[in-house]
Amino acid sequence: MSERRPPQPPPLGVPPPTVGQPPPAPGPPPPRVGAATKGAGRRPLLSPLLTAVLLALAAGATGFYAVTLITKTRAAEKELAAARSEMVVVRSERRAALGQIQALRGEGKQRALALDNAEKKTAALEARLAATEARLEELEDERQAIGERLEEFERVSQQFRRMIDSGRLQVHFRRGRMIVELPARVLFASGSAQVSDKGVEALREVAKILAEIANKRFIVAGHTDNVPVKNEDFGSNWELSAARAVRVTEVLVGAGVAPSRLVAAGFGPHDPVASNRDKKGRHRNRRIEIILEPQLRELPELER
Repeated sequence: MSERRPPQPPPLGVPPPTVGQPPPAPGPPPPRVGAATKGAGRRPLLSPLLTAVLLALAAGATGFYAVTLITKTRAAEKELAAARSEMVVVRSERRAALGQIQALRGEGKQRALALDNAEKKTAALEARLAATEARLEELEDERQAIGERLEEFERVSQQFRRMIDSGRLQVHFRRGRMIVELPARVLFASGSAQVSDKGVEALREVAKILAEIANKRFIVAGHTDNVPVKNEDFGSNWELSAARAVRVTEVLVGAGVAPSRLVAAGFGPHDPVASNRDKKGRHRNRRIEIILEPQLRELPELER
């Protein structure tokens, strides 16, 4: 027993048969799509359904492409907005970085200037320190020299103590030099260069002490007041002062002081120690000074 197949639908373009009517006689096969039929002209290339399908597909494709483009456009706009925002941030950071660079350059200049000033100040302080150290050494030398001179002054003063106490001489410093001063009245008569007997006695005592003082030379200086001398022996006070200095020097040499250590000089009235306006001042200005000076051999040798 064979299976019954279900009825097949009529071919495309053929109306279904009416119930109770015999099926129509089969006609010629339908023409192939795109093929020309004889005696009937040209038919459409595509059927309406296929055209509709293709149009639907085309419309769908166009819509999908538009959606894709819109999506990409929106994404691009978002990226553009983000890029713009990032650009603003980058520009701001760039300005801040440039500001830092400028600040650092300014700080660098200020630091360089401060360093230069510090170096100059340090150099000036070093020069000042060197000058201060040199001055300190000078002051130390001066202090030592003053100490030595004070010791010498005390020693010489002690040696001349008996003559100082008797009023026959004085020991003092003048212009940085130690001086043994004898009043003219102790040695000479008024207007005379002849040493009196008491004067010779006093000078011999002085010579004994001077001979014991080492490394010194002695300048014997004669001084007068400003009253002009009135006698036939001397034409001026200068001559009188020089003659008195020479006579005292001769007595000292005779009492044992080496001639090489003695120098005689006359100053006349031109180196007073008091005013010549009164008797007391003139009395002080008439004097013999024995100035203690360093020996020349203590100085550096300048010639060979």
